[in-house]
Amino acid sequence: MNEHREVNVMDNEVTPRINANQAGRFYRPKDTANALVALFWLEFELSRAVFGWVPAVKEFETKAQLGRFAYLHNQHAKYLYGRVSELPGPSLDKQDTPAVVRETFERISLAPSEHAFFAGYLYVLQHVYAEYEKLQYRLDPILDVPTFDILRVIMLDRPDSIKWTNEQIYFAGSDHQELFQQITEWRNYVQSVWQTYATAPLSEQVASLDWPIPPAYEAVGPVPSDSAWNVERFPIHVPDSKYKTTYEDPGMSPLHDSIKQMHFINATEMGAAESLCYLYYGVQHMPKQFFFDLARHLWDEIRHCHMGIRRLEQMGYTTSQFKYFKGSPGKGLTDLAAEWFPDMYAGLTMVAEPCSFIKKRKSAEQFWKFGDALSAIQCEFDMADERMHVDFGKIWGPELYKQINDLITAAEMSERSRLRRIEQLGAAATPEEAKKIAKNFPGFCGLSTVELNYTSY
Repeated sequence: MNEHREVNVMDNEVTPRINANQAGRFYRPKDTANALVALFWLEFELSRAVFGWVPAVKEFETKAQLGRFAYLHNQHAKYLYGRVSELPGPSLDKQDTPAVVRETFERISLAPSEHAFFAGYLYVLQHVYAEYEKLQYRLDPILDVPTFDILRVIMLDRPDSIKWTNEQIYFAGSDHQELFQQITEWRNYVQSVWQTYATAPLSEQVASLDWPIPPAYEAVGPVPSDSAWNVERFPIHVPDSKYKTTYEDPGMSPLHDSIKQMHFINATEMGAAESLCYLYYGVQHMPKQFFFDLARHLWDEIRHCHMGIRRLEQMGYTTSQFKYFKGSPGKGLTDLAAEWFPDMYAGLTMVAEPCSFIKKRKSAEQFWKFGDALSAIQCEFDMADERMHVDFGKIWGPELYKQINDLITAAEMSERSRLRRIEQLGAAATPEEAKKIAKNFPGFCGLSTVELNYTSY
């Protein structure tokens, strides 16, 4: 950003520059708030861009690391949000991302390869952290110690994120001249986009700005209609019409008749994480707390996948022995029906996750009996996360339906999700029978998901 540019900071100005000029050399509380608001939007849009790229990268490890960084950007935004709420001045609750900021990050995100995206991401990371450093120099070290404390925590994540991102592009293109040229061109383009953003008033109309022309490449991310996937390491499950219940097909896993199937179920949760990436990237005009909760939910799904894969590999299995699910919807965001977002979220939080409680509780108990403490504890942590996700769903599911003018209570949403699942299974002959099944939760879950063999280790 342009450090010497003058911007008037008024009480009613909601999106001032970070380094707003002022009559005196010291920051007042409202000046700190304005600076933190500007940083909040950068962190929030970084989280959105990086979550959006989780389905666009091929390797599991890369998906997991991007999910981690996106969650951390969201946490940074959450810290900033909390401090802004303590200070006089702007209210983030009443704002959406300024159009110029959103346009900047969407242009930077539309990269032609994951390596090009990493190059742009690294450029932005370095500039955002430079803004944090400049702000630290402006704050009074006693008067504004609460802000210092927050910035210190945020800055702890800088070395890991910059080191990892730099490693992804350091050798990229070393033996591939075309890729090297693409990365170079994209980095130059991102630099030009950032300069346009840094010198434009945030109140400026997006269309009136002199944006650079992007290189002549086709974007592969973020949120592609079909997610990238290493099918050699993680083969994709092809549904067989004779198996109605999730995980019923024995061909999906060599552990289908063992309690260790619980670890395979965990290992498939990248599909749920990818679905939530589309929700995080695509939905707007929701309360900030929704995005804080959704980021935690999304990161938990990636973590669950990681812990399932780790446990399977510790037991001597390879990922290629199992079959997995993608989470991409098969359509671009602009082609998705509006109800896809709340329906997907309700199905996950009101059907899939609550129906997993019984299996996970029984699995934990049996793993303890088999003397497998790590597996038992893994199930216990999983249950704690899933209960929190169901609570998120009860709060935010109705709010998502409200966005498409479909007013619904949490109880009605839960019943609707169960009825939709019963219809998919063909488990009821009449609407009355379907409603009866939906109201019997243990019975419904028995129909919806396959039971595990808890007596076989």
